[in-house]
Amino acid sequence: MPGFVLRTSHTTYSVLPMGLTPTFKFALLTTLAIKLLLAWVLPMSGDEAYFVVWAKHPDFGFYDHPPMVGWLLQLLLYFGSSEVVLRLPAILLSTVIGIGIYRLLKQHDEARAALVAMLFLVAPLNLMNVLVTTDTPLILFVFLSAASLYRALQLNSSAWYALSGVFFGLAFLSKYFAVLLGLGYLAYFVFSPGSRQKMRGLALLFLAALPFVLLNLYWNYTHCWDNILFNFYTRNEGEQLSPGKVAIYLGTQIYLMTPPVIYYLFRHRAGLRQKIRRDDFRLFACAFLLPMAVFALLSIKKVIGLHWVLAFYPFLYLLLHHLLTREELVKSLNFTVWFSAAHLAAIALIAFLPMETWKNTKLYDGIVFMFENDEIVEKVRPYEQQQFLLAADGYTPAAIISYHYGKNFFVFGEGSLHARQDDMVTDFRQFAGRNILIVKKSAPDMSQYQPFFNRAESRQFELRGVSFYFVLGYGFDYARYRNLVLKPIKDKYYNIPAFLPHAPCYFCEKYFPEERG
Repeated sequence: MPGFVLRTSHTTYSVLPMGLTPTFKFALLTTLAIKLLLAWVLPMSGDEAYFVVWAKHPDFGFYDHPPMVGWLLQLLLYFGSSEVVLRLPAILLSTVIGIGIYRLLKQHDEARAALVAMLFLVAPLNLMNVLVTTDTPLILFVFLSAASLYRALQLNSSAWYALSGVFFGLAFLSKYFAVLLGLGYLAYFVFSPGSRQKMRGLALLFLAALPFVLLNLYWNYTHCWDNILFNFYTRNEGEQLSPGKVAIYLGTQIYLMTPPVIYYLFRHRAGLRQKIRRDDFRLFACAFLLPMAVFALLSIKKVIGLHWVLAFYPFLYLLLHHLLTREELVKSLNFTVWFSAAHLAAIALIAFLPMETWKNTKLYDGIVFMFENDEIVEKVRPYEQQQFLLAADGYTPAAIISYHYGKNFFVFGEGSLHARQDDMVTDFRQFAGRNILIVKKSAPDMSQYQPFFNRAESRQFELRGVSFYFVLGYGFDYARYRNLVLKPIKDKYYNIPAFLPHAPCYFCEKYFPEERG
């Protein structure tokens, strides 16, 4: 990575146009190699394993979010189930967008285009983002939609407007934050010198996206409005106003933008408004600034996750081409290279430390569970041979051990407000009278399990100094579980507001058909 550093002397600038293209290619290959290595080293995370569960039960939607990441992983499962294979979308994401940034900007100034693209490639979050999540396809399709719209505006092309709409629809089927891109588009067309052709193009864009939106609405209509209830109600209950949340949001943006970029933007603050009002870059200003403003407002009450804003950050880099001088871009690139190198050094140090280094932290049991899951799997296998059904006490451990075992572990108990896809996959009616093994990372309170079985006992074993447990339940009492666990779940998570029309709710139909009416 230090090979990316470009000196800022006058002599260096005289040869930049000839030397940058090979340097950019080197940056592409080096960052790609680093991401492949990270993807190979890091264990499968709980969220990733959960999305693999989606992929193994294909549908037009899933409980928490629209279906795109599940579709991508379903396709990749045909080629293998290793971490590297399943993470290919995340591994290639920054490479594809880096090339896209370069190609969009090359017509204006090839040397600066390469600098901006390399600055994007070596940014810490782009370099280390190898985990495949719902944000992975969102980031890609948001960028492709805006890039297509940029071409549509340049060429006055209906085909490019329509393509932008298709990508926008695919972004919507990735994550609902795509709506913020649509708001950015509206802001651009409202505050730009209008023309009838442009408004026709905008209409064509949204018309091309409409089938994807309707597909999502239909799935929600036929699936208890799961996405809507989760994203707009359930996950936001109990949120309180807090200045600390705003501070977290601002700190996150300082980290993502990096101090040098913030300093240079501040230094040019007097001319920023005039520059971003130029028609050829106003689109990217709207696509970046409007979502950031919405997130800033939301941060008054809700913690804004670092990954929430990533889909809109490529547009900042496109703006930097226009807002920063070549020397400032070089200096920002120098800083970012060493900044990312520090991150990688920290990861390498952690990787080489013995796992027991973290023994006295609260994270240790989770670390062992992730890295030593194959050992836990081997301890489970004899019980499956004894006809035990396999479960875990939460969605994260259930997803992780399902990935390593190659067979679905369902969630026993209420679980959490997140990741309730298991409610669709599992049918407890079929388990009546069966024996169930429940994997736990903490000592079980047997009084929470005994009411649901004729007999229940626990088994303990140790891995790297951490105690893990199996609850063995004999003779599952479905009727009691239905009344004490499934009914509270129904009342808490499937209480559809009266103003939302809906088809019969799968959860209610499955467990409480007598309440239909």
